[in-house]
Amino acid sequence: MRKFSCAISGGATALLFLPALRAAQVDWARLTVFWTDERAVPADDPESNYGIAERMLLSPLGAKAPRALRMRTDLPLAQAAQAYDETLAHELSDGALDLAILGVGEDGHVCALFPGHPALSGNELRTVAVDNAPRPPSSRLSLSMRFLLQSRQIWLVAVGPRKLPVLQAALARTQRETPLDVVLQQSKNVTVFTDQVIRRGHR
Repeated sequence: MRKFSCAISGGATALLFLPALRAAQVDWARLTVFWTDERAVPADDPESNYGIAERMLLSPLGAKAPRALRMRTDLPLAQAAQAYDETLAHELSDGALDLAILGVGEDGHVCALFPGHPALSGNELRTVAVDNAPRPPSSRLSLSMRFLLQSRQIWLVAVGPRKLPVLQAALARTQRETPLDVVLQQSKNVTVFTDQVIRRGHR
């Protein structure tokens, strides 16, 4: 039985897709869940991405819940990034994720990778420590862009009119390079899910 790896995000995106995922016909025994990013807060904090998944997916599924490997926010940030890098390397046999489900910010950020932030470049690990993020909490963990782009599939969820301008610009390639632009242009296989109408001439 082939195992399947899926990295999920948190925040408003999780509030949308986790209930749908919970209701889907999924062979949970095959699935290992990872996280695309996490806030440096305790797991029981309302801001915790793991905490959202625990409340909306893992606990409701009970004994059927998939294996879930969270980012260790109880460790110092750099140590936590190293630990998750080692977890991913071991669990994926140094390979790629099967699927990464991403949200997108109004500024074009994905995971905890923000436009112009040093965490975007030069990281050889699968996970990067993000200090001084431009929105609170300022300390976060994120999959690195290098590792994210290796994913066999990426599902990008952009819901609501406030996400439309950055999505439209990224699809049209009319804006400066944001993390969203990088994902759309360089990922192996990306599917965009949106409730907005994209103007004719854009995909």
